[in-house]
Amino acid sequence: MRRLFDWIFYGHVWIAAAATALSWLSVRLVFGSETYTAELPLYAMIFAATLSVYTLHRLLSFRRAKGVPTAVRYRLVRRQPRISLFVGLAAGLAAAFIGFRWLPLMLTSLLWAVPITVFYLTPPLPGWRRLRDLPYLKVVWVGLAWSIITVEVPLGIVGTLPEVEYPDLGVFHCFGPPWNYSSISTTIWLTRFLFTTTVALLFDLRDVDLDERQGVRTLANDRPRLHRCLVAICLLGCALLSGNFIAYALMVPVAYLSYRRTDEDWYAVAVNGLLFVPPFVYWAGAQV
Repeated sequence: MRRLFDWIFYGHVWIAAAATALSWLSVRLVFGSETYTAELPLYAMIFAATLSVYTLHRLLSFRRAKGVPTAVRYRLVRRQPRISLFVGLAAGLAAAFIGFRWLPLMLTSLLWAVPITVFYLTPPLPGWRRLRDLPYLKVVWVGLAWSIITVEVPLGIVGTLPEVEYPDLGVFHCFGPPWNYSSISTTIWLTRFLFTTTVALLFDLRDVDLDERQGVRTLANDRPRLHRCLVAICLLGCALLSGNFIAYALMVPVAYLSYRRTDEDWYAVAVNGLLFVPPFVYWAGAQV
């Protein structure tokens, strides 16, 4: 049972599913509640891409560590490195195969996302810092990458599907679909950036000791009061931008408890689980 738990929560199935759910939410917020069959390959691509990136990042981090890391998050790659490598590469190939047809639509987004993903753990040049090592900016790169993959990419692709119609925004319809689409997607992008940055801020609480040993300055280990304020401000900003106060209010207890906990299971399950809250609240509201 523990091995199944590890594969889901430390094998990055959980977080890949969260990226897929957030992408689905972005599309629903812009194009309405109906899910089109043509969207499904898009979600498969996002799931596979997220699974690949997180699996290969974890494996790379494990191999570059001095000694053998004993943290729970490394248990799976420590026990089954070859299988982890296979999963990461296979998922990456699957994402590339599915997404090749949409490459021209994703090109601009990839010009942002790929360098952030690669240089987050790998210095751009010998002697340079990794992006994650820049003071206070680790969470920013995470928020940017998640906003690109769960907002820009799905909206850019679904907007070209012939069976999908742009929303009718009433009085603003006279300005045309591109104006409407751009305005809505920008708000979703900002909300997603604040939200995923908040989740990344909470993860910094788990890594306080590790970041201090590695000389990485974060708000969690250097400015704890500012960290608390920023988490609250970001959640409030998400609620105001989205108009969905319920979804972000539900996250407050998990955020509060995260300041009292460092066990990795809490972060892998509960804190990553926050990513599912906005899609779930939207889905529940649609059912009602």
